[in-house]
Amino acid sequence: MFTISAKGIYGLTAMIELGTRYGQGPVQIREIAGPNRIPQHYLEQILVAMKKAGLVESFRGVQGGYALAAHPAKIPILEILTSLEGRLEIVSDQKRGGPLEFFWSHLEREISSLLDLSLEELITRRERAG
Repeated sequence: MFTISAKGIYGLTAMIELGTRYGQGPVQIREIAGPNRIPQHYLEQILVAMKKAGLVESFRGVQGGYALAAHPAKIPILEILTSLEGRLEIVSDQKRGGPLEFFWSHLEREISSLLDLSLEELITRRERAG
């Protein structure tokens, strides 16, 4: 079942931080965790999961850290969230079917299309919001 937990919120927050610094080199975990009040150890686990999903790259050494694996315009919010939370599913497969199947499928498509917004678009909207 798709719910946005602290994991998804922290992951999306980290991706926004990395997106705003895209092209400026790796960002250390503490630079993301501290200002955003994210437990550093938990953020490490989240970034490892996003690395496995191909969303971020990691760099070792004194100047190491994390960076986006692609331009923010090429990273959909849905991909970030599903890499951390699992696939979008309004009603579980076990409860599917019946007279409301068309509605659940439609609802999932509509939510997916809303979350198809790119990381770059989300950053722009956040800046406009103030």
